[in-house]
Amino acid sequence: MKKNGLVTRILTGTMATLFVLCGLAGCGEKDVQEAPKEDITITFMNQDTTLGTAKVAAGELLDKASYEAFEQTEGAEFNGWFETPSYLETSKKDLSVDTFEKDTTLYGDFRANSVAEDTRHWYIAGSSKKGTLALNNWAGSLSDEEKATFELVPTGNATNEFALTIDLFEGDEFQIIADWSWDTQKGFGKFTEIDESQMENAGGLAGTDDKANVKVLTDGNYTITLTTNPDNQAQDTLSIVRNSDPLTDGTANE
Repeated sequence: MKKNGLVTRILTGTMATLFVLCGLAGCGEKDVQEAPKEDITITFMNQDTTLGTAKVAAGELLDKASYEAFEQTEGAEFNGWFETPSYLETSKKDLSVDTFEKDTTLYGDFRANSVAEDTRHWYIAGSSKKGTLALNNWAGSLSDEEKATFELVPTGNATNEFALTIDLFEGDEFQIIADWSWDTQKGFGKFTEIDESQMENAGGLAGTDDKANVKVLTDGNYTITLTTNPDNQAQDTLSIVRNSDPLTDGTANE
């Protein structure tokens, strides 16, 4: 019995020693320290002009004081920061909630309080199997009278606002151009108001969303509205709204 008691005391003492050692050594666990976050640079632009930069840790919010001065430009209204110089709506950033993981350039959309008058003539250019765009044939050789059928005319509602109401049919594809020339083509990416259950991005030869064909998914009578700034074409915007079913059946163009 004495021998057993001695063994018990030895085991108890050994276990107590082990617990103490584990407490001191962390039982083999290593202290893991999180690596400091890398500082990144955010560059702020107004068209081709660099307004300034701000430093921030990756994944952290920018201090508003580091960029708010860049949002003030005389004679213009600030309309947000974008990751694309063409101000694609999908690239717009809200710096009060959005963070960045790498060096990033942001483009400020500054809307001038007054803009030059746009004297160009704007047209829809496209193709169709049965609608009026069959005659258009991607801005083919037409008379001035025929071209007038496809012209977006000034609305009188706002400066440099043009509109066209037209029947479009499933499978039609189109873009918007000035003066019957493809130098100024505007495609899917320039639409800030578009129902993607009715229209889709059909791509194009230029390889960018701004110059991608718009493909019609739903027959209808539509109004296309264009607003331009001749001094900064990146600010040109388009919208398309379905008014009703087509007013024609399109068979007259077959």
